[in-house]
Formats: sequence, C-alpha cells, structure tokens
Amino acid sequence: HIELAYYIAPDVPEGIVGDVTRLRQILVNLVGNAVKFTDRGEVVVRLALAEPDTVAAAQLPGEILLHFSVRDTGIGIPGDRMDRLFRSFSQVDVSTTRRFGGTGLGLAICRRLVELMGGAIWVESTPGQGSTFHFTLLTTPAANMLPAHQLAPPAESRAGVC
Repeated sequence: HIELAYYIAPDVPEGIVGDVTRLRQILVNLVGNAVKFTDRGEVVVRLALAEPDTVAAAQLPGEILLHFSVRDTGIGIPGDRMDRLFRSFSQVDVSTTRRFGGTGLGLAICRRLVELMGGAIWVESTPGQGSTFHFTLLTTPAANMLPAHQLAPPAESRAGVC
C-alpha cells in the first residue's frame, strides 16, 4: 500500500562525476527507512540543483550542488528526538527498535558519507505525518552531459512511479 515515486528536475545533468557506490548506499538506506516506517501513502525521491544560497563555500568552478530528498508519509519523528538520528547505535526510542528493528547505524553512515562528498544531511518531520530527509552533494557534471531540457524536447520534469 505504498507508492514509490521519483522526480528529477529538468536542469539536473544527465550524468555526474562522483562515487556511485556511496550515493547508492545513501539512497538505499534513506528509501529503505522511509518504506520501513510508512504503512500507507507514498515515498518520493526528488533530485534538483540546490538553491544558490545553499551552495557550499568550497565549491569550485564547474561544480554543482545537488539536493536530494526522500519524503514519506510515515510515522514521523518527534522534534525532541531528532538530535539522536545521526548518532551511531542510536534510535528514536526503544519501542521503535522493537517494532521495526535495525542497529542505529544507517543514518550515522549516511551522514559520514555525505560529509565525505562535500555535502550536508538533515531531516524535517512531523509525528503522524511523515519525514523528509534531505542531503546535498558537491559534484561535477560529466563531460558532454547537458541538462535534460537541452537534450530532448522541453518537458517539465523527469518523473515516474515505481
């Protein structure tokens, strides 16, 4: 009873130079958590260029800052417990661990990988309404790769449902 969808903004390059293994590990962990904590509704993965005011100070010419988000309609996280999320071996509460399992390492690993790739990770959440995990990555468009809107006839986005 969960819809899994994605949206890629049209100005995102078709290819980037980066560590596909680390990126895959981050996305698999965030999407896996979103599905695990969502009984009904949806999980949506979005990719866009980061807003100009969020560009990392270390950005070099030719680099871009990508903004990924994974939004779910799951159980959400109380505000007073979000500080525990990105710590090793830490979970929101004991009842969540009993019900959903896990070691409390996934988000700590995600944070470390994101930071190693020049980005940041954070979460927004409302109990009972879901969560959105965001992360940014500093990267370079692959050579000869243009934004999607320059490769094909104009389209609003690349989107889909899995």
